[in-house]
Amino acid sequence: MKPLLKALMSRHAILATKIAEEQRRPLPDTIRIQSLKRMKLRLKEQIAMLERAGDFGASSRAVSSVR
Repeated sequence: MKPLLKALMSRHAILATKIAEEQRRPLPDTIRIQSLKRMKLRLKEQIAMLERAGDFGASSRAVSSVR
């Protein structure tokens, strides 16, 4: 796995933990939760983009090696 992808997945997991912790508080800060969720979504989009790019690169190499 690429180091960047691994780092993004790690950050995504950390944000998920922070969101869960904030939601368990007696008076959760909804603005903080929204902000954390936005950051988590951006990371998820970056992860998906990198995974798609990796899949595309792998399939194009496989096709070119067949020729």
